[in-house]
Amino acid sequence: MDKKMKFAIYLAIVVLTFFLIVSLITERWGFFIWSLLPVFMSTMITFTQKAEK
Repeated sequence: MDKKMKFAIYLAIVVLTFFLIVSLITERWGFFIWSLLPVFMSTMITFTQKAEK
């Protein structure tokens, strides 16, 4: 796993944690639910890109 993939995983964890905290505080779960798809998509795009030579 290269640096780009590790960074994508750490960023995904941070973003999901942020939206989870916001959802717990406001009790509006739409924040967390709507953050799942974009985070998943950006993480999958990072993992499907070919390695640079």
